[in-house]
Amino acid sequence: MDCLIFCGGFGTRMNNGTPGSLKPLIEVGGKEILRHIISIYESFGISDFFLLGGYKIDDLHTFAAKYPEINLKVLDTGEGTPTGGRLLKAKDYIKSSNFLLTYGDSLTNFNLTECLKFKENCHADFTISVYSKRLEYGILKMNDEAILEQILEKTYAVKINAGFYILNNKVFEYIKSEEESFEIDVLPRMLDDKTIRIGCYEVGFWHPMDTPADQNNLHKILTDNSNILFEQ
Repeated sequence: MDCLIFCGGFGTRMNNGTPGSLKPLIEVGGKEILRHIISIYESFGISDFFLLGGYKIDDLHTFAAKYPEINLKVLDTGEGTPTGGRLLKAKDYIKSSNFLLTYGDSLTNFNLTECLKFKENCHADFTISVYSKRLEYGILKMNDEAILEQILEKTYAVKINAGFYILNNKVFEYIKSEEESFEIDVLPRMLDDKTIRIGCYEVGFWHPMDTPADQNNLHKILTDNSNILFEQ
């Protein structure tokens, strides 16, 4: 099964709003976050990876050369191309009927074997990983007259997109141009099609790396527990 990883963003949130280092290549826990992501998939026998790059594409080639034991193919999907466009540009390289897709800037204890079982059991066409994110703020529930009815003080959790997908070639029917975002344009279009089913597979750990604070937190988590990505 092929695995595609988005690696072409500018990383502005890591650098005070301006383009900075290529985020998937920033180190946490002793190695690049991209290498951690690849290791998650490798633990389930995945061996073919496509890095969908654009910004600082030469740095991705340097990364691939650093790990010759991994079958890494760097695809130049254009600088500034939205995620839907990046995926569309990779279409002709995908050889497996089902394929994997994720982002190069977050980590989770994604269990591919269990997710495939879940996908089969719920007869899903695609799956998306979800994580229950507990909010660190109090939530106020009000009626239509703005009268307070309930306070959920730091006990409320929402389901967020953890960014590990199982897709197939049918997904390309929902991408209309290379200028589209996978999250903003393509996923809603898929949801509007009531003939397909998208299963939501829940993971127990997830952490983004959007900001320097995220990087520090994630580094500490991986340093304290190097196996957290593989614990189920």
